[in-house]
Amino acid sequence: MNVVYVASEVFPFFKTGGLADVMYSLPRKMSRIGHDVSVIMPKYSQISQIYTRKMEHVISVEYSGRVFNIYKIVEGYVIYYFVENKELFERSQVYGCDDEDIQFSVFCEIVLKFLRKIQLKADIIHCNDWQTGLLPFFLKKRYILSDEFFANMKTVFTIHNLMYQGKFSKTSLHRLGYDVEGDGLNFMRIGMEYADIVTTVSKTYAEEIKYPYFSEGLEDMTTSKKIYGVLNGIDVIYFNPERNSSIYVNYNIYTRKDKAKNKMFLQQEMKLPETAETPVISMITRLVEGKGMDLVRYNIEELLKDPVQIIILGSGDKQYEEFFWNLEKKYPSKFKIKLGYDPVLANKIYAGSDMFLMPSRYEPCGLSQMIAMKFGTIPIVRETGGLKDTVTSYNKYTGEGNGFTFANFNADDMLYTLRRAERYYFNDKGVWDKLIERNMNLDFSWIRSAREYEKLYWIAKGDKVLKADLAEK
Repeated sequence: MNVVYVASEVFPFFKTGGLADVMYSLPRKMSRIGHDVSVIMPKYSQISQIYTRKMEHVISVEYSGRVFNIYKIVEGYVIYYFVENKELFERSQVYGCDDEDIQFSVFCEIVLKFLRKIQLKADIIHCNDWQTGLLPFFLKKRYILSDEFFANMKTVFTIHNLMYQGKFSKTSLHRLGYDVEGDGLNFMRIGMEYADIVTTVSKTYAEEIKYPYFSEGLEDMTTSKKIYGVLNGIDVIYFNPERNSSIYVNYNIYTRKDKAKNKMFLQQEMKLPETAETPVISMITRLVEGKGMDLVRYNIEELLKDPVQIIILGSGDKQYEEFFWNLEKKYPSKFKIKLGYDPVLANKIYAGSDMFLMPSRYEPCGLSQMIAMKFGTIPIVRETGGLKDTVTSYNKYTGEGNGFTFANFNADDMLYTLRRAERYYFNDKGVWDKLIERNMNLDFSWIRSAREYEKLYWIAKGDKVLKADLAEK
């Protein structure tokens, strides 16, 4: 098939979150399994000159009195296209402008006009999150009806996080000229309504968003539409402790005892006492309510009574940043906070920690728990979204499980689960080593996810056999 991915951000060109990582890995894997793959994103001023110098001008497209220049970079077997318009996309910030409705609606329209102009007959246009939500609408309501070129194109729309929907006031209806009922526009809702296939980034999240607690006001859509859950993968080559150049000492499943050396060097770098027996519990996260920061804030001082060390890397809401900053002053030998994000330090923390905590209120997929497990760090998570799909609680009777989990969004349940993990860490090294080995053996590669998306693409194209096969599963 000829597959075109459309997104507002793509690593390594521009990244604010996990969407960019997905748009780096998934297209590459789809190309490797035999499809023709293109990726289209806006050309922001924030894109490094390392990449803009490589860009080759392809064509210009005129629309609504504006000229859009399209550039490309070819990496491997993937073609990356960039839509340039200085007025719309070259600004001091990428997200949060007052005219985001104009920015991204025009982006969606230009994608379709560009495909027509270069005669790129996509079988599948895979749209991602609200910024691309109008593209399925445009395709079905404007382009297919007026131009046979688009007749066989199908759209897949992936929800990466339902909280961010692209809601705009009713004035958008007038200035964009859309015939949509209601008081305003919701780009996410429109994408879900008009796409041929709707997906989200884990099977559990696909089920959770049917309920008001998770649906963010869109339960009428999440209950009426068939939404497929496809778990994201991670870059298992980069996040490989045997090869990763960021960590202190490389190791693999057979030399996993060298993980302890990474812990010692991490303690040194973070200015914590170098004690091999003290478990290091880490978090690499945004400091926001949805990531469970209130649970951590409520019980972290109780946890610090235990013989543990805690390291947090991340930034977010001021209230949490100040709380953890003050906590470090109070417990300098047991707790460290590094504000911001440092990818090199992140890898060192994954490799040097014993436990990785993710007490999220909701987590559509989550990548950090998978990365931690590949580094042999034991996950402690709340049973939600992708966390539930990737981590199962250790069962002392059957020996099954690969981490420690709790169901309720409750600070005491989180503390109880952490202390349960501590007991195994201190008292049963055999079980602990078995969990490390088990996690390092898990397959979180993108090839598995790519094969699932491939099935959905064929379903969108009308393959009834695959549709029946997927329905059974």
